[in-house]
Amino acid sequence: MMKLVALPVVALMLSAAQAETPQQIWEKGHISDNAAYATDLHAALKIQDASYIRAGEMTSLVGQPAKPESWHWVKGVQQGAALVAGFPGGHIQITKGGKPVAAELLSKGIPIVPGIDVTGGPTQMAPGETGLRLWVFNQQNKAAKAFKGVVYFPYDAAYRVTARFIPDRSMAPHVFRTSRGLDKQFYHAGDAVFTLQGKKITLPLYSDGNVPAKVATLSSFFLDDTTGKGSYHSGRFVEVEPFGKFPPATVIVDFNFAYNPMCARSTFYNCPFAVDNIPLAIKAGEKDPHGH
Repeated sequence: MMKLVALPVVALMLSAAQAETPQQIWEKGHISDNAAYATDLHAALKIQDASYIRAGEMTSLVGQPAKPESWHWVKGVQQGAALVAGFPGGHIQITKGGKPVAAELLSKGIPIVPGIDVTGGPTQMAPGETGLRLWVFNQQNKAAKAFKGVVYFPYDAAYRVTARFIPDRSMAPHVFRTSRGLDKQFYHAGDAVFTLQGKKITLPLYSDGNVPAKVATLSSFFLDDTTGKGSYHSGRFVEVEPFGKFPPATVIVDFNFAYNPMCARSTFYNCPFAVDNIPLAIKAGEKDPHGH
């Protein structure tokens, strides 16, 4: 008699054999990390200027077509501007050459001249306040061309930990000061409790929202004994691996995937400053770009 169960078992064994290890996933991630900084169409280092405006404010894009490096934002409505944008009543309003532009095109990129385009979207300016963030991209930006690649500590499996998760039932709001002098609010979803290098660590984890049924990601903004001494001086971020239904009993935190905020290389982002300290040297994850 044919064993109908045989094929599924073999398939499962093959699937397990073909599954990538955390280190292999980490190594492959370097390619996408580097592309996100320098070679993607809207790579971080291709940003030439940014404008953050509140509801009721206006901003104008001005520059010289023959000088790609000249394009920049100016607050208010400027006569002859290539693009004018506002955020009246919390709605995106854009005109190009005096003609209205559909707001949904902003996420894809609005071309200005060859090699120059604009993207953007709503962003948090302060707790309970949404504004509009606009970026102008220059495909020939010198910062992108000079980029040498992200530098990491060597992968170390010891920094991949399974932690007990203690939920914060109140989902207390936590406001972080940002690199642009603004505020960003996250919610304390709970703490990851684990032992690393012989020390018991309690690491706060945050979510974007405070509705438990909608929490799908958890992040930490942390400092450690390498901060400013090999890793970025304003701290690093790390996200826990997918955990299913919230709240999970345990979470996996792999510090090898710790990364710098985009502000480590570009002043055009709005990044929260880390405040939660791990009293250890976390020699894993992304290093300080300024030291390399």
